[in-house]
Amino acid sequence: MAQSAKVTLWDHFSELPRPASFKNSVDISNSLFSWSNSSDPCSKSWIGVTCDDENRVTQLVLQDLDLTGSIQTLTQLNHLRLLSLKNNNLSLSSEVSLSSWQNMKLLYLSNNQFTGNFPTGISQLHRLRRLDLSRNRFSGEIPVTQLLQLPHLLTLRLEDNSFTGSLPPARPADFLNLMDFNVSRNNLSGEIPEPFNSFPVSSFTGNKNLCGKPLPNKCFNQTAQSDPYPIRVPPEPKHNKLSRKTILAIAITDVSLVILMMFVILILCQRRRKQRNQNRRRERQKSSSSGYEIGFVGNKVREKEDEEMVLFEGCLGFGVDDLLKSSAEMLGKGSVGTTYKVMMDNGDLVVVKRARERKKKKEIDGLLRDIGGLRHRNLVSLRAYYGSRDELLLIYDFLPNGSLHSLLHGNRGPGRTPLDWTTRLKFAAGAAEGLAFLHTANKSKLSHGHLTSSNIVIDQEGNACISDVALHQLFLTSTPSNSGYKAPELMHSSNTYRMFSQKCDVYSFGVILLEILTGKMAFCEGETSLVKWVQCVVREEWTSEVFDIELLRDKDMEEDMVALLQIALLCLAQIPGDRPKMSIVYKMIEDVKTKGCRRGIYSPSLNDISIDSSASNLSDDTAPTFTSC
Repeated sequence: MAQSAKVTLWDHFSELPRPASFKNSVDISNSLFSWSNSSDPCSKSWIGVTCDDENRVTQLVLQDLDLTGSIQTLTQLNHLRLLSLKNNNLSLSSEVSLSSWQNMKLLYLSNNQFTGNFPTGISQLHRLRRLDLSRNRFSGEIPVTQLLQLPHLLTLRLEDNSFTGSLPPARPADFLNLMDFNVSRNNLSGEIPEPFNSFPVSSFTGNKNLCGKPLPNKCFNQTAQSDPYPIRVPPEPKHNKLSRKTILAIAITDVSLVILMMFVILILCQRRRKQRNQNRRRERQKSSSSGYEIGFVGNKVREKEDEEMVLFEGCLGFGVDDLLKSSAEMLGKGSVGTTYKVMMDNGDLVVVKRARERKKKKEIDGLLRDIGGLRHRNLVSLRAYYGSRDELLLIYDFLPNGSLHSLLHGNRGPGRTPLDWTTRLKFAAGAAEGLAFLHTANKSKLSHGHLTSSNIVIDQEGNACISDVALHQLFLTSTPSNSGYKAPELMHSSNTYRMFSQKCDVYSFGVILLEILTGKMAFCEGETSLVKWVQCVVREEWTSEVFDIELLRDKDMEEDMVALLQIALLCLAQIPGDRPKMSIVYKMIEDVKTKGCRRGIYSPSLNDISIDSSASNLSDDTAPTFTSC
């Protein structure tokens, strides 16, 4: 059967593999227990398994699971693009070829029990970018000639094995794209070829018979047998000492030549860059089925009369063809449309949202430019968008640490890492700051419109960032918000778009604060509203049930939790005018963070908490003073 072409973002707009046999042969500790919950690996319940729209397994991430046995069964999954089996006890027979993985891009097999020669069939993986075979027991020679057939290879990690022989000579251009290379702690010998001597010393240490740059030991003592290209040092000729003037003249001449060469190289690089850009433009024009003519106008890429791609601050330049031809993975479908994680050809990761029904293009251009101009550490930045008569693609930063919803509610069984109080309070303050900034930016005309814990994502530094900002204003009708977050004034309206206000955002944020405090979803057991459940608990009798059981170990923080609960209930006032502005909410949460109940700033008694969520005496410009302070 012929192999399918690269799965791109365009392809997203099936075979059903059966990896269950893999579990039966390697999962002696039942780490893959979730695979028994469904016979369908693409049901999203299988840990570590990701499928495409056609129910084909494209990613397997099974790290640190104490898996033991052969991975031969996985070679049948010929649509795999990512396979990570790090830190297990897996093996593979030397007779088995990996040539069926012709779609593979990222292959991580480090720290297992693989033995024998270098895996066969690697040369057939022409799309491979990352290859990590480190910390195994491979032996034999490294097949450099086969690796030369991998034009996109960026990473080659082979350290901590038992490879022997030398690194065969290669031309400098052969491994031009290689960025990460390591063969340390093997049994290699001979001189390090020129294409590899630009890597650091740490890439070669632990091979006692290896010599040459960048290692300090030179190859003078290598025999003709161990080194096919021995270095012969001619006898030093006898000559008279040069005068100082002669030495100075030679030095000046050398420096002048170096400067001249650098100037020539700079000119050649500029010409080459210019030629490369011209070639890219020609390729885009040829590859475009509709014959676009692309030219840059300010911060936008013009294509056809009704089509354009607009780039904002911080966006590395690319065209719509670059975007549509990049590898893509569907993350999910929501009220806005379908969301994809896209890896650009330069290795950058972005999130692309493909919007559904929306207003006319001219009506949304101004709003998208307002959204694209927002820059705050607690907002996910819109980096670019592509709009046409029938299509709207929104390009955002990719944040890898998941959403607040997944951190609060995901994997509530054994093995879960609890989310401590300090971290939860930091997320609450960060989200409040981001929403307060949104409400005051662009003359206060923006609101989020669909604020949920799923739309609060965590960046690399652990900051809470609000995503999908103001997208509800792009659509002909309001986005169907989860009613668990919906303000009372929107519940029975046929056109919530016209009634939506920033006060509705404040209500949704109050629900998120309850999620942080209780660990429960916006709808509790039996489809009970979380807001009503909390109000009922407070009205009947105060018990520890209102707070998440994971917070019980932070018993000395209970007064801070009570203070945050009171702030949440102020946000949940039934009448919109009774809810505080987000700038006030942020200040109150910061007071809990920086001063704390334990130091007497807030000391609310349990009876002070309003069970009907009313705060009619609260000014929009001043924070409340609790009666017990």
